[in-house]
Amino acid sequence: MERADEVVREKQLFLKQDFSKRDLAIELGTNRTYITEALSICRHCRWREYVASFRVKHFLRIAPLAENRRLRLEEMAMKCGFGSAKTLNRYLRLEYGITASVYRKNLSTSLRAEGSANTATLS
Repeated sequence: MERADEVVREKQLFLKQDFSKRDLAIELGTNRTYITEALSICRHCRWREYVASFRVKHFLRIAPLAENRRLRLEEMAMKCGFGSAKTLNRYLRLEYGITASVYRKNLSTSLRAEGSANTATLS
């Protein structure tokens, strides 16, 4: 599964909303059945959870970027490969126990606090 993880991550295949086991099987030169079995045995998850984990991590990486802070959650979800903000929230809550809007609110608060601290340091 390490090779699969590497391919999915490096080629950012998870950003494609219709990314399928077949797509990954082609990339790895294997078949869908092998991928299903490997996920079950090695990751103890199903295909959707596997792909969602890459998408959630991508969301956490890009949410703090200035160009993404003003995007609606629906737009952010699409940018991460999810079909909707509801799906992003479901998997974010499952993995981290928080919704995307709460994460972004906390992020905004911490960025403002950092900005205030930097301004105070400059004075």
